Amino acid sequence: MSVIDTLRESRKAQKAELDAILSSETPDEARASELIESVKALDVRLDDLITIEANEARASKADAEAGIIKDEARAVVTREERTYSEEKDRNGTASFFRDAFLAERGDYSAGERLSRHAREVAVEGEGVSKRATTTSSFAGLVVPQYLVDLAALALRNGRPTANVCQQLPLPDQGMSLIIPRGTTGAAVASQATENSSVQSTDEVWSNLTVPVVTIAGQQDVSRQSLERGIPGLDGLIYTDLAGAYAAELDRQVLHGTGASGQALGITQTSSIYAATAFGAAVSATNFTLKVAGAVAGIAGAGTAIQPRVIVMHPRRWGWLQSLVDSGGRPLALAQPVGPYNAGAFITNPGAYSGDGASTGSPAQVVGVLANGLPVITDANVTTTAGTINEDLVIVFDNSQALLWEESQAPRQLRFEQTLGNQLTVKVVAYGYAAFTAGRYPGAFGKIGGLDTTTNGLIAPSF
Repeated sequence: MSVIDTLRESRKAQKAELDAILSSETPDEARASELIESVKALDVRLDDLITIEANEARASKADAEAGIIKDEARAVVTREERTYSEEKDRNGTASFFRDAFLAERGDYSAGERLSRHAREVAVEGEGVSKRATTTSSFAGLVVPQYLVDLAALALRNGRPTANVCQQLPLPDQGMSLIIPRGTTGAAVASQATENSSVQSTDEVWSNLTVPVVTIAGQQDVSRQSLERGIPGLDGLIYTDLAGAYAAELDRQVLHGTGASGQALGITQTSSIYAATAFGAAVSATNFTLKVAGAVAGIAGAGTAIQPRVIVMHPRRWGWLQSLVDSGGRPLALAQPVGPYNAGAFITNPGAYSGDGASTGSPAQVVGVLANGLPVITDANVTTTAGTINEDLVIVFDNSQALLWEESQAPRQLRFEQTLGNQLTVKVVAYGYAAFTAGRYPGAFGKIGGLDTTTNGLIAPSF
């Protein structure tokens, strides 16, 4: 007999005794009061147990529909089909974004599907520790893995410079990071004479504070699309938002002001190497000299630093490819062999550094300068530097460009109906990141943005 059945039998017996007392010509009022309180207590316990039993039955049904089998020791998914998948998104049978929107507005069926998805995520080890997406609206909401996979290309396409930075995991808590760094090192010197004092200089440390910034993107979506669904809606929304997020993160890595909630980017960090103004029309000769100066400045900053990559706007790389010598021979060659006058080698003709990047190569190298520096093209490099709208060329040691990110950002979701009169809903995606070039500013150098006439890295003519 179950606990509920036992309690029901006890209540039945006590209720019969109470009825007998109350029907008696000389009722025992004290016993009657005792039985009334006991029956009330049994009713409360029974209601609680019945509710728990119903919830367990509902959860078991949902698990069965999702193909989940549980026992005391383990939980396994018996089939691969998930509540949300790329195939279901394409054919319109299940939409993660639609359910998230409807559940926020009280739709029970949508909420059940999201709960089932959360259990699938937990069973398959994709929990909040890997892709946490807890929001103000949905506790434990996790973006389906297929959407993360769809967004991968967008993330790579929009962030070539961010992808070559040193990638670090963002801590779970806090809105700032503290990096201890030495400002004055210990010193040694020859001992003047025997038994005389040796050099004594204590190392001095200070803390570098790196703020955690919030980066967000949003997409206007019709309420009809969310409520009634259209095939492929999830991929369209998330890929677009992920691309916008990636481009903004990359821009802040390059040029963030450190104000108004932005990270402090490479070009805005104080004490980095800055080449002098060109002072003459830009040419292969003086451009090469500026790059060589930046390389020398970085290499001479300390033994822990080595220039490893050069980042430029696609228009600057195109300009390099357009240069010819007095004999009409190109200075940028398609292969790393050729005449003595080669100034650069094109290793990936026509490519952009963010396209098709693989796991082992997060940003495509499009070429190599004659000095050996690999070239990364990034359309997020400014073309409005200085007073005459120059683009910049950035040389740096990418191991000293520190970027902390959440895995698979952006992961947080919200739905804001700010345009209710138009039946338009804003789907907002946001995430957290931190960046600094300030641990060793000497590891970074920039060229351009200083000329005040017409001699800088202005838009080239083709």
